Amino acid sequence: MSIDSNKVIARRIVQEILVEGREESIPELFTDDFYSHAWSPMYGPGLGGAAGIIRFTKGAFRNVQCEILDVIAEEDRAVTFFTYYAEHVGDMFGLAGEGRSFKEPIVHILRFRDGKVCEHWRVENELSMMKQLGRLPETFEYEATAENMKY
Repeated sequence: MSIDSNKVIARRIVQEILVEGREESIPELFTDDFYSHAWSPMYGPGLGGAAGIIRFTKGAFRNVQCEILDVIAEEDRAVTFFTYYAEHVGDMFGLAGEGRSFKEPIVHILRFRDGKVCEHWRVENELSMMKQLGRLPETFEYEATAENMKY
């Protein structure tokens, strides 16, 4: 597949998987042995793992929107940089939704094989999201000491 095709698929994943939650798109976008370094430990590998993130998103968030800021690709990889907007309304790892909105920047790194995504990495600012959801204190108090600075 071409670099341009990989960019199209990267954009489709943001729109069809994260925003629209279209499970029917999974077999077209991901390989059977798909592995997400971000999601698979929680939802499992393969197509079932990709479906797991959709089910989680549908249960935890509503009014999901994504603004794709950039897609960069070369060889067998594509990187998508986007802003994720949503309201937290359902269970998110044990935290009940309170209807608060948040936005966070996210980077997805995708590796392709035979025109589909076979591997995925994610970088996001979950600390900022948790603060926007009112789940963190406004300030932190921390005193650096010789004891707590040991590695």
